[in-house]
Amino acid sequence: MADEQDLNNSVDAQFRFAMSEDGMKLGVNRYFPPNGGKGPSVELLRSQVAAAGVQLPIDENAAQRIVDAIGQNQEFRGITLVRGIPAKEPRDATLVALGDLNFPVFPNDRFVRYRPAQAAETGETIDRRPLAPVGNFTPKDITVEVGENVDWDPVSEAYISRIWGMARLKDGVITVDPIPHISDDAVQVTGSMHHQDFKGKPITPARIDKELRDLGVTIDIDLDLLDAKLKQAAALGVTLFDQTLVKGIHPVPGRDGWLEYLVSTREDAGIEDAAGRLDFRNRGTFPMAKPGQVIGRLHHPTAGEGGIDIYGKTIPAHAGNVLHVHAGENVAVQEDGVTFMSKAQGVVVMEKGTLSVTECLVIPGNVDFTSGNVTVEHGSVKIKGSIQAGFSVSAPEHVIVEGSIESATVYAGGLLEVSGGILMPDGGMIVCDGQVVANYATNAKIRAGGDVHIANEIQNSSIQAGGKLFATSGKGIIQGGTICTRKGMEINEIGSELGVNTTVCIHIENDEDEELRQERAKVSQAIKKIDSALGTEPPEIILSRVPAEKRPAVKEVLKHRRTLVNRRKTLSEEINQLMLKRQEEMNNVDIKILKLVHPGTVIKFGNKGKEIGKRLEASTFYWDVHHRDVAVK
Repeated sequence: MADEQDLNNSVDAQFRFAMSEDGMKLGVNRYFPPNGGKGPSVELLRSQVAAAGVQLPIDENAAQRIVDAIGQNQEFRGITLVRGIPAKEPRDATLVALGDLNFPVFPNDRFVRYRPAQAAETGETIDRRPLAPVGNFTPKDITVEVGENVDWDPVSEAYISRIWGMARLKDGVITVDPIPHISDDAVQVTGSMHHQDFKGKPITPARIDKELRDLGVTIDIDLDLLDAKLKQAAALGVTLFDQTLVKGIHPVPGRDGWLEYLVSTREDAGIEDAAGRLDFRNRGTFPMAKPGQVIGRLHHPTAGEGGIDIYGKTIPAHAGNVLHVHAGENVAVQEDGVTFMSKAQGVVVMEKGTLSVTECLVIPGNVDFTSGNVTVEHGSVKIKGSIQAGFSVSAPEHVIVEGSIESATVYAGGLLEVSGGILMPDGGMIVCDGQVVANYATNAKIRAGGDVHIANEIQNSSIQAGGKLFATSGKGIIQGGTICTRKGMEINEIGSELGVNTTVCIHIENDEDEELRQERAKVSQAIKKIDSALGTEPPEIILSRVPAEKRPAVKEVLKHRRTLVNRRKTLSEEINQLMLKRQEEMNNVDIKILKLVHPGTVIKFGNKGKEIGKRLEASTFYWDVHHRDVAVK
């Protein structure tokens, strides 16, 4: 009470102070007005705090607020006048992002601040009690190197971007990777698009326009397109990568000179089949020409159209290359120098800059997916490689194959010559109106109108020849399969020691023979049908059983039956005569085995067969006309 009385009676204004329990805050909790002396002021507060033994400075602003509150008769308690010194915790140096660096920065943006390392320091309460820090370690500094497109501001201790881009810290180097990327030909600028920058500020078309102009772009920029993409990025909440920000015009190169074919040409890729699928093997027939026909016209190259880059500069276009076409075999150039005319009939071929009309089409490699199926309507085909499985070759004259035929379909109107072999494990067929010549045949199916020459092995093959089979120039061995010819065979060896079923036969019938038999069978069937309806008695008896009104119709049927019987008799006589003729033909045909015939081999002449039961050497089989059987000598 005495102290309070003294404060009330003091000449100058008096303040009574209160300190928080932790000793870190000091404020005024009582005020005593002056008695004719100094009124409340910041200076008076400072002196009375010092007189109270407090050595820490007062908060000048807080002191003024207290003085103002007293003057306005307002509450002043709760205003902290003096604060203790807190202990400083040790802290490593760090970089502090000044925004969300998942979004871009722009020129002059301070995007990262350097916070230096801080050593531990003891604090002090208002009543001078020491405050020890909790942590106890030596803080570490960091070394950061300024990379591309970044400046260091020592005043604000911050890193500043020079460009529009994405900030990145890697291996102690802080850089900004540019967002806009100018193409090598300077025709367009691309980059990712974000709807906001690292501070959360919207990115507008105007901001992008400014950055592009700073890059030197002078052509028109589609701001509406940029706005639409920015809105899309905002709506989806994602970054749109590799977007075109501005684009000039690419130059259009001139077209190279080209040859316009004025004859039907093959398809490059293939022809659509009935099911709508593209058949890559079938590309149509090779183009054909007739004498005097215009087959092609050479077109000169074009100049092209220039473009414009992002700087507004014209980009010249490359002119097309000149195509040089020379007139080759059976081709003439007309006076205009660009029109080519055929001088003969043949296949139109363009090879190594020379346009030709040739009797023989040359395929430089294999017949495969590169060439497609090969079909010509005139002349021959020569294949430098092989005919691969699943492909076909057709020519009205000769087919020459320097490689092999592998499960393919081949037609030749003349000679088929194969330097390699004929292998058909997966199907295929050879039809040749003339001779077939090959090195060997395995699982082959061959139909030849003339002779067949196979130098070495014939294994498990089916061969029919209108001429003779020759297998003597090499090994000449037939093992397995069925071989039928019309004019005989000359073979080194047939069959094998393992008894593989092998059949060789002489077949002399023609298509007309079978046609006659089929006609006789139809006539016999018609007669049988009439007999089943009317019976087989004499016509008088049949007519006697039929009502009078039906007799005219039955008479016509019986008359037709008599005609059929006469036709059957005529056909039978013709067939018998043909059989005699074919048997006479067989008299001059033989199967000559020069070395060995193994057991299990079947030798047939017509319908008569002879199975070999023991090994024979150097044998000739023939048709014994007297015994009407197969004989050997």
